[in-house]
Amino acid sequence: MAPTKVGFLGLSTVGWARGAHLPYLQASSDYEIVAVCNSSIESAQHAIKLYELPESTKAYGSPEDLAEDSEVELVVCSVRVDRHLPTIKPSLLAGKDVYVEWPLGKNLAEAKELVKLKNEGGVKSVAVGLQARQAPVVRKVKELVASGKVGEVLSSTWIGAAGSGGATTTEGYEYLGRREVGGNLVTIHFGHSVDYVQYVLGYGFQGQPKTLLANRRKTVKLTNADGKVIEENHPKDSDDTIFLHSTLASGIPLSMALRGGPPIPGTPGLDWRIYGSTGELRITASGPFLQIGYPDIKIEYHDHASNQVTSIPFEDLEENGDLGIPARNVAAVYRRLRERKEGKEVEGICGFEDAVERHALLESMYAENGIKF
Repeated sequence: MAPTKVGFLGLSTVGWARGAHLPYLQASSDYEIVAVCNSSIESAQHAIKLYELPESTKAYGSPEDLAEDSEVELVVCSVRVDRHLPTIKPSLLAGKDVYVEWPLGKNLAEAKELVKLKNEGGVKSVAVGLQARQAPVVRKVKELVASGKVGEVLSSTWIGAAGSGGATTTEGYEYLGRREVGGNLVTIHFGHSVDYVQYVLGYGFQGQPKTLLANRRKTVKLTNADGKVIEENHPKDSDDTIFLHSTLASGIPLSMALRGGPPIPGTPGLDWRIYGSTGELRITASGPFLQIGYPDIKIEYHDHASNQVTSIPFEDLEENGDLGIPARNVAAVYRRLRERKEGKEVEGICGFEDAVERHALLESMYAENGIKF
């Protein structure tokens, strides 16, 4: 089968796309970037040259022009979340396949609008970037739970220290502190985390979860890319403290707590426990964002009968080890999309309707806490 022809929205000189998407797309024979669309033609041309894409790669300055390119089969969108709707709308209406980062839209209303546009355009294949479902550690934990490794799951607790969302932020990520943008610790970071927890333990809740959202740091220190402080007290209104307590539809009580800022030195930034009738799993890492990954992720198992604690190995069966850590789970999504195109059944790809359900949870959390924006 010929390579899938990719049009890339948002291939800039900084940010997520160059480290997470580009490595696999350039290395794989299954994909070929044939067009780049940035905020201007000049910016797209610069990216094509910077990343040494073929001279034949087309440069566009508007999403409409990209959508009109008949050669493009798959549009990949890696722009800021409040720009998702206007940038992928033309491609959806043109019937092109789309892979867009999470969150799908800046709010639930936009996510629903994108589902409508997808259906109107007759789009065959879409994906939303909740790629932790493809992470080797998540897949291993899911396998262990399903196999009865801990017996009946009695409860689960998840505690994360975000690293970001603390006392300091850089200019490039200042928007994370503005709730109106739609990309912040709640929607991006907690959204990814609650998704992979539910991917393992089951989606849905018995009733409305009890949640708490709070913005405990009203100002942050703003720095430039070189670390120089440019504003001591920059205003912030997005939440940096997130609690969720509920019982999953599967009957498992769940408690999750995420806060901004780094963990105490020497302690894990993620401590996720799955307690069962015959044993307990503990997943730890230097941070909670398994959609990205860390070099120090561990799975430990406590067997109640023997009172022994052992480490459980897990491996990347995708052969993505030669890629940088942020690119590995994203590469697995691309592999699943290719398999789907070949007519195979695939698992763990988040579609638009699926993403709307995740958005609905976040929207209900805001509503419960009296937050409107």
